Amino acid sequence: MRKHFCAILIIASAIFAYLPAKSATELNTYEQQIDTLKKDGIDPVCKMKVKAGSIKTHIHNKVVYGFCSDGCKRSFLKQPEKYLKK
Repeated sequence: MRKHFCAILIIASAIFAYLPAKSATELNTYEQQIDTLKKDGIDPVCKMKVKAGSIKTHIHNKVVYGFCSDGCKRSFLKQPEKYLKK
């Protein structure tokens, strides 16, 4: 019984040690691809106006796109080509 408990504890520790590192890497990738919107623009997802100075942005193919909300930004990040074809 003690051997099973130790084995489960070691496996659980290994899993939990890996999870935060993966999340930090994803967060850094997300944060590195932002810039301040230099002039007023249009959100490519919902077509709302986005004011200059917004930090809800993403750089895609060397173009800075602004978003009205984090939800629109997440939608764009999942399928950018879907919104750029329109």
